[in-house]
This record gives sequence, structure tokens and C-alpha cells, in this order.
Amino acid sequence: MRLMTLAAIAALSATPVMAQSIQDEQARADYHQAKADAERAQLQKDDAQAQAGNAAADAASAQAQANAAQADASNLQARANAAQAQADMAQNQANASQAQAAGAQTEAEQARADRDAALDRAAQARDTIEDSRYPQ
Repeated sequence: MRLMTLAAIAALSATPVMAQSIQDEQARADYHQAKADAERAQLQKDDAQAQAGNAAADAASAQAQANAAQADASNLQARANAAQAQADMAQNQANASQAQAAGAQTEAEQARADRDAALDRAAQARDTIEDSRYPQ
């Protein structure tokens, strides 16, 4: 369109009044085109800002979800640590019980050995007494 306008201006440049009128018309057309371009750019800007706002809201939501997941993970870790501490305490108690059982077993074996030795001495004493009562 601009090329036609320039051609018309060149053709009509012989008449300065007519050329001025065409230039004014072209200026008005350029003004309206620029105004339409500005409005289109404003709409694009507004659309981009709305999209940016939506993206920011989505990012905030995702961050909130990530924070909640992190808090959940921290709570689960704390519970796991507490369970591990309880398991460690139970293991220590089991180890202590095993040590006590081993000590009791040793004492029982010693008591059995002492009893057997006492029974042997008693039998020997009985044999000695019987041998002294009934010499052969």
C-alpha cells in the first residue's frame, strides 16, 4: 500500500496541493496503523503478564507442595530416628539380658559342679564310715 501511495505522490508531485493532501492522508493512515499496532502490542503485553502471573501462581503452588513434602519427609525421618533409638535400646537390653543369662548359666554350672563334688565327698565319707564299721 505504501508503494502505491509513493507512486501516487510521485505522479501528483506536479500539483503541490494535491501532493500535500496525499501526504496528509498517508500520515493519517500511518497514525491509525501505528495506533492499531500499539493496541495489539498492549494486548500481547497484557496476555504475557497474565501468563506470567499464572506461571508465578503455579510456581508458588509447586513450592508450597514441595515445602509440605519436605516437612513430611522431615517428620518421617524424625520418626525413623526415634524408632532406631528404640531399637538400639532394645538391642542393648537384649545384650544385657544375654550377659546376665550367661552369668547365671556359669553360676548354675559351678553350683552343679560344687554339688557333684559334695555328693562325691559324701559318698566317699559314707564308704569310709562303712569300711571302718565292717572291716574285711
